[in-house]
Amino acid sequence: MDVEINKKLLPMKAHYFFFNAGLAPLMPFIPTYARQLGVSQVGVGLMYTVFPFVGLLAKPLFGTIADKFKIGKQIFITAIIFTAIFFTSIYYVPAKTSEAIIDFDCSIMTLLKTCEVSDNCTLTRINLENPDMMSTMECTLTCHSLESQFLEEMCETWNVTDVCNKNLTSIEMKTYSNMSKALLEQTCLYFPVESIMLNETKVENPYCKTASSMKCSTVCNSATVMSYLQKPLTETPQEPYYATVQFQMLFGLMIGAWASTAVVVSLGDSICFNLLGSKPHDYGRQRLWGALGWGISAIFAGYLIDSVSHGKNMKDYTPSFILVFIMLTINAISVSRIKIDYRQEPYAFQKVVSLFKDVKVVLFLFSCITFGICIGSIWQFLFWYLEDLASAQGCDSLEWIKLLEGLAMGIQCFAGEAPFLFLSGWFLNKLGHVHTMTMILLVMGFRLICYSLLTNPWLTLPIELLNGLTLGVYWSTMTSYAYLIAPPGAGSTLQGIFGALFEGIGTAVGSLLGGFIFQNYGGATMYRSFGIYTLVFGILYSSIHAFMDRRNKLTRKELATGIEDYSSTESYSRVNHGPDDRL
Repeated sequence: MDVEINKKLLPMKAHYFFFNAGLAPLMPFIPTYARQLGVSQVGVGLMYTVFPFVGLLAKPLFGTIADKFKIGKQIFITAIIFTAIFFTSIYYVPAKTSEAIIDFDCSIMTLLKTCEVSDNCTLTRINLENPDMMSTMECTLTCHSLESQFLEEMCETWNVTDVCNKNLTSIEMKTYSNMSKALLEQTCLYFPVESIMLNETKVENPYCKTASSMKCSTVCNSATVMSYLQKPLTETPQEPYYATVQFQMLFGLMIGAWASTAVVVSLGDSICFNLLGSKPHDYGRQRLWGALGWGISAIFAGYLIDSVSHGKNMKDYTPSFILVFIMLTINAISVSRIKIDYRQEPYAFQKVVSLFKDVKVVLFLFSCITFGICIGSIWQFLFWYLEDLASAQGCDSLEWIKLLEGLAMGIQCFAGEAPFLFLSGWFLNKLGHVHTMTMILLVMGFRLICYSLLTNPWLTLPIELLNGLTLGVYWSTMTSYAYLIAPPGAGSTLQGIFGALFEGIGTAVGSLLGGFIFQNYGGATMYRSFGIYTLVFGILYSSIHAFMDRRNKLTRKELATGIEDYSSTESYSRVNHGPDDRL
């Protein structure tokens, strides 16, 4: 059987693949990268509270401009370019000056010590970095404010003649410790020093006849140990987080990147439906390439980051920035080949406003917001919740929690979202938009309640298969509904409005309210509450539609606005008689 390739849609498939492949290497790592730059957790939380509202403004604004002036393609390509510029510019945000301080204690034996450890699983984390626990940790110490007594010990006991001059104000030395002998007592972490290299003199099993101690700045070849030692240096001790150059630069660049990304997503979907013409049910078959691009690129980026970071005291995200630039450059080139036919009709914003006088459209919008609340709680808190469940099983969970999170993301993407994006047209043809949205809400409610009942975090893997029936089918349902009800020439405007309400209100409320419940009552309570709410809303959503259908005998057409009820197969296929260009 010959397979016919629609060459007209190839640039759109390439866009979804390369655009998502360009976001995946960096977007999931922004919170950890921000922390590495010295931005506090409060600062990161504030940023992710504001970002959805940036999308809420950007999507409908640029959608309206694209429709009114028929420049959707130009804005689309420009937004992709700016997305690349803003994200890659984050690379140049300077990290906050930091210093790692460790205590050098010398008595009957020499120890490196830090007493700022609040993690009971510290030794397990060190073990994960060095599985054989036989490797040697090398630390370069720079010690100031030297005591004359300690200099005498080095001169007489260690026979290091170079330090016999008591006028020294600082010394630099290398220490070597066997990682297997690390010891944790309450909040103090100890590393017995087996040897010291000082001015090319090696001292084995160093000790001091008279106990002495001093604080030294250090750089060790263990990223885990450095994460406990490193603290930011602030020129102004009381400087608020929002006054730091790191927060201001990162916040500004991320606002630009978030706005650009929101515009690309909204206009991309509108252009896709323009190209699909009378076959909007094939949208999922284009969008699935985005899921594949995201999944493949995220895995590849994670591998590269771990590879180049080996032996460094912090993660090196350089490969992420390179991948972002390459993928988004390819994306901008590929979409330049898209050809859009604009229908020469005057843009009438009044027709867009009149849509929201229809009860069924308003109900659908509220269902999008409800779904956004649910998916926001998953995107922001699922891995925290799984890590809490895992930590309850002891420190051994650290050995497999990242594997579990990686498998969960893989199942969400490859076994859930991608195949159901492909099948979403079938669901819409069989059920129509109203019944499909009802199914999405009920399955999402069930999914959240399943999370709340978890005691073994590994049982989340079968739950992640439901990502297909929820998020996978939702993308096609929301975007195609906006396309079908849009007045001629207002497709981008409707895509922007629906996307903005889903992201700008829905996911924002899910993050804010979910964070409050999670912090005060725990993850299980949060997911159970959202799950029950979603099930109740889904039942009400379906019941209200059923009541309105019984009351209104006009065969799924509204008298006031002429908007069709997309709850049946027949109404969904009506697009064959509608305009093919809605941008």
